[in-house]
Amino acid sequence: MIDGSTEPTSAAHVDQAGQITVGNAAWRLAATDPDGFVGAPRAERSPTITRHGRSVALADLVAATLRLFAAEANRILGSVPDDVRLTVPAGWGPRRRTWLRSAANQAGLGLPQLVDAPIAAADQQLRSGVQLPVGAFVLICDVGATTEATVLRRGPAGFEVLSTLEDANAGGHAIDQQLAGVLVPAAGVEGGTPSWPLLASMRTGKEAVSHQPAVTVPLPPPDPAVVLNAALVEQAAAPVLQRAADLAAAAVEAAELTPANLSAVYAVGAAAAMPALRPALEQRLGVEVQVPPAPGQAVVLGAADATAPAGVADAVAAPPAPPLRRILGLLLPGLLALGMFLHMVFSANMSGSRVLHTRPWWVMANYGELVISCLLVLAVCLAAGPWLGAVLAQDERLRGRWDGREQLSAGLVAGTVIALIVATLFAVCAALYFIYPYRIPLRWALLPILPIAAVAITFAVIIRRRPYPPAGGWEAFLAFPMTPLLIIAVGDLVFAYVISSWWVWAPHVVYVAAKRIGVALIGVGIGMLLVRVVLLRAIAATTLGVFGFFITDWRLQNPIGVAVAVAVLGWWMQRLWTLLR
Repeated sequence: MIDGSTEPTSAAHVDQAGQITVGNAAWRLAATDPDGFVGAPRAERSPTITRHGRSVALADLVAATLRLFAAEANRILGSVPDDVRLTVPAGWGPRRRTWLRSAANQAGLGLPQLVDAPIAAADQQLRSGVQLPVGAFVLICDVGATTEATVLRRGPAGFEVLSTLEDANAGGHAIDQQLAGVLVPAAGVEGGTPSWPLLASMRTGKEAVSHQPAVTVPLPPPDPAVVLNAALVEQAAAPVLQRAADLAAAAVEAAELTPANLSAVYAVGAAAAMPALRPALEQRLGVEVQVPPAPGQAVVLGAADATAPAGVADAVAAPPAPPLRRILGLLLPGLLALGMFLHMVFSANMSGSRVLHTRPWWVMANYGELVISCLLVLAVCLAAGPWLGAVLAQDERLRGRWDGREQLSAGLVAGTVIALIVATLFAVCAALYFIYPYRIPLRWALLPILPIAAVAITFAVIIRRRPYPPAGGWEAFLAFPMTPLLIIAVGDLVFAYVISSWWVWAPHVVYVAAKRIGVALIGVGIGMLLVRVVLLRAIAATTLGVFGFFITDWRLQNPIGVAVAVAVLGWWMQRLWTLLR
């Protein structure tokens, strides 16, 4: 209990001498000296206010209120706890957060952790047993003196804010003003504005009606008491609650979502106990709205159990090691890419000795093999993108700033860059070995994979900007089918080995059959890569396999590489079209 209440008021009063009074005593002084009253210091926009001709820092008013909490902590525990947490609206920027920390330090609370109020409310629901999977979207409507509507997305490291909107005229204070206008249009009104004591009476009656059918509300003297019931409260609150519902819908739209995308909607805050709030939100959003028990305490309880403050850098856990099966799944195509590159280099035909280099100097290399090896490298690096992003997020300068979506985006960019670097190294090594200009191997190593790399970067941008993933999540949507590419690589390696190993003795029929089987495997792999429907994939793979079997020729070695690059690009373009259509 603080100042006799489990939900103490933050009101403050400044008298003519500059003396600050907070809590319930401030409300009592408002009856005799309304000019010195400040109903909600945190809601003020400027750092200072003027009362009785004096400039008063809002930090001093908030610090005076926080001293009540420090005093209660000292009374119970003997000292202020080392871990102090304060909740703040999600829309507060660094300046206002620093201001609140300064006020808390001034009140003797040290440097508290600041927890975003909607995140605290959502965390409290998780701890109460609610199941919200990673990737779920949650709308938190915090209806207190004002209303803040926030859309959250649950990531691997916790909740992130997608959008937040606030309206000072859509909360409990606006309802109090509406009640004053309905019940006592002439009483306690000065210059068209209800007096603070009158609004305090309306607030007390409004909260009592949430638990009783009717109450008698005393008004400031000399006005008589009035009877307040639930019907009158709903009548007065209807336009305000509609405004709160519109704010919630606008927050969902600002997050580029629809109510159907939401996994849950929660109404918290002191005014959320009003029975009329839930139907108003459900009618506007078209989805079920849940009001937790003791909604006025939901944010505080969530902040008390929070494991980290808002914006703290260590919010991202260390990335888990990839499973052994996944490591082996990437190791095989990686080794195959290296093997194909080495075979391309050492099986090349040259015009003479590399040592006795005489003009004219020419090299006949299977550059199609180089293309496919670079495609394998790119596929491996992109498949490792999620893990690369999680590793990057552990950098001290980035820790806690990236959620799962941003990590995946960064991982795709990092994987693309690594693949381009490896492809460049392949080309440079080949040029050095061939004693050839760099531009020729570079052309074959980079040009076929650059369009695919551009599409991967496009996906990285889309993932970063798009708040909600496709069905099944981003990783499943972008999971490249490695099996068809492995079939293509094996087929090309068989084909390349046979056409470059004419000096090895073997029956002619064996050479012919091996060449044809190699190209047939390439056709099968391309068919599997381009078609997703099982029956059509089988037809395409069979057709292209038979076609490849009969058109086998050593002159196809370079065009095969280009054809495979086009097929891989086609797969990525299909994914992009599916996402954007």
